[in-house]
Amino acid sequence: MRTMIGLAPGSTPGSPARDTAPDRPERAHRAAVRLEPRHLDSCLHNRTSAFGTAPETESERIERQLADGELWGLVDGDTVLAQARLVPTFHRLGGRPVPCLGLAGVAVPPEQRRHGYAATLVRDVTVLGAVEGFGASVLYPATTAFYRALGWEHAGTRSRYRVLTRAATTRGPTMRLADRPTDWAALQRCRERSVADVAGTAVRPPDRWQQLADARYRYALDDPEQPGELRAYALVDHEHEPTDWQFRLRLRDWAATDRGGLDAVVALVGQSDSIARAAVFVDTTPARWSAVLPEQELEIAGQLHWMARGLDLPAAIGARGFPAGLALAVTLQVEDEPALEEVVPSGPWRLEVAGGEGRLVDVPGADVRLAPQAVGPLITGFRSASDLRMLGLVRGPSDSLELLDAAFAGSSPSMIDFF
Repeated sequence: MRTMIGLAPGSTPGSPARDTAPDRPERAHRAAVRLEPRHLDSCLHNRTSAFGTAPETESERIERQLADGELWGLVDGDTVLAQARLVPTFHRLGGRPVPCLGLAGVAVPPEQRRHGYAATLVRDVTVLGAVEGFGASVLYPATTAFYRALGWEHAGTRSRYRVLTRAATTRGPTMRLADRPTDWAALQRCRERSVADVAGTAVRPPDRWQQLADARYRYALDDPEQPGELRAYALVDHEHEPTDWQFRLRLRDWAATDRGGLDAVVALVGQSDSIARAAVFVDTTPARWSAVLPEQELEIAGQLHWMARGLDLPAAIGARGFPAGLALAVTLQVEDEPALEEVVPSGPWRLEVAGGEGRLVDVPGADVRLAPQAVGPLITGFRSASDLRMLGLVRGPSDSLELLDAAFAGSSPSMIDFF
């Protein structure tokens, strides 16, 4: 995967069309640049005024992100008019990692709003991601309508569940305290094995592990067949209500590589039923816990949809996995914004799938036309081509859409972590 490391500070990704909404004043286009340490104060102001976070908790984080080259923005001297964090990552699709560009922390301070800066910045990021060879961009939206207008669409879920401890009556192996010097590394390896078949983020970044390191309790289940490895783990905190003598188990993180490991994690929750009222945790959709609990007592405590947008679609298709026994060909084209079509690949192509792999071949015309909002949910498998046609995002003959449905079918895409 190409990364943004090769782009020198101050470089720009290109100059797509500026936001010219009629209710906003015309401004000269400003191309996004990688932000530098001298922008720290302005970035801190933007982040805290846009998201309501405390300066003392944000300053060190922003300083680190600037040093790592993750923050990009539109600038006027030392003033940052709009900023965003770009996080290169891999998203597992069809069982294989696809290079993706995570977009987070898009912030415009109140005094700079309604000038189209956020839209300009996000369009520049779209160009940057495509030029750098990222197959898609993924994000958690603060506002769906804004990103939808720029080509993103819901493409998967992050689901948080709640279960009463008295309902977790599953019998399973007893977990031990993970207090050995080698446990933290083994825990991370366990997590990577556990998500190998999950349609979601393939690699967890180091800063996320650092956030989890302060969990109050760590539990582990050894793998007797692989000395030094784990079958499961759980990182647990206790959450107390001010007027309640009972507490709630918060599984900050957990993983299981097989059914026995999952039984052990569920049983760990059930063993706390004398004093803990319930447990909350994040899992895939549908939840794996629902196949272990004896009754239907698992409830969704909260669910977010994350969004995706196609960038370098040939790169995404080339990296993505497809059903091994499937062989097909269908022509398609993305109808993106005219200014973006000049730099963001849009076809027309012939999608060829065979032997578990896919590729896009240039052709003179296409049977299927996709709005940019159709690409994200299609390539992640979140929506079928037939559903997207019903939503007005795809046009094409039914037999071609059936081929696309077969190509991109798979497990429901889920993300466990924020970024």
